[in-house]
Amino acid sequence: MENQELCTLFEDVMDEGIQLSDDLIELETTKKAYPDYLKAEKHIVLSPDSKVNPAKLEANCAYIYHDSLYLTDEDGNIAYIDCELILTPNTKEIKEKHPEYKSVGGKNALHDDMDAGHFGVQLGQHPSIAMEQHRYLNRWGSWRSYELSWVDLLKEGHNVNLKAVFTKSEEGTYSDFWCVRETIDNDDYSEFILTNDEWQ
Repeated sequence: MENQELCTLFEDVMDEGIQLSDDLIELETTKKAYPDYLKAEKHIVLSPDSKVNPAKLEANCAYIYHDSLYLTDEDGNIAYIDCELILTPNTKEIKEKHPEYKSVGGKNALHDDMDAGHFGVQLGQHPSIAMEQHRYLNRWGSWRSYELSWVDLLKEGHNVNLKAVFTKSEEGTYSDFWCVRETIDNDDYSEFILTNDEWQ
């Protein structure tokens, strides 16, 4: 896992980067910092069978799934993730057991052409946790390309960590601007920006 002493993220793609808090959240086998502008007033540990409505998450809450962290803002929207990716089979069956993820995207979306986008069920992320993700980005665009590259890296035996911050929106679970940081084998990292639209 990436060094948690790292105090600033996204300096490569943002002028000042994102400063991490001195506070650490305890996960299954590690502790993780989070952006200092967010609060973690409540911690909820998820199991594979846990079901939460992604459209009605707790505000200022750290959702913990193994060594992956999903942190919400004051409106209960996902604002930050720090995930350890784990290659996971039987994705279709897992999703079928968790229809609650469809509470965002599809006919419930605030925007046209939005899916209920996971952060990678095949990559070991919790099947309830989803947010509005543009259909193109999710199925064929940059996000899908990155997901496939992470699957390949995991199959080759690499460790992959994924961090992301999401711009705050006045429109529910939709965020139009994502800053993403991938770290391979606890060392080699890259940062990039995704826009939640048909252009990427």
